[in-house]
Amino acid sequence: MLIEIRLNKIILYTLRIMKILKKKRLGTLEVYVIFLSCIYAGFISYKFLLSVLFS
Repeated sequence: MLIEIRLNKIILYTLRIMKILKKKRLGTLEVYVIFLSCIYAGFISYKFLLSVLFS
C-alpha cells in the first residue's frame, strides 16, 4: 500500500514535468536540471523500495 502511494506520487510528478516540458523550449541548463532531478527521484525511490523489501 505504501509502495503504491509512493510510486503514484512519482508518476504524477513526472507527468507534471512532462506537461511543462511540452509547453516551453528549454535551454541547456534546464535540461540538465530536469535530467538530474529525474535521476535523483529514481535513486530515492530505489532506496525506498530496498528499505521496504529488506526490513
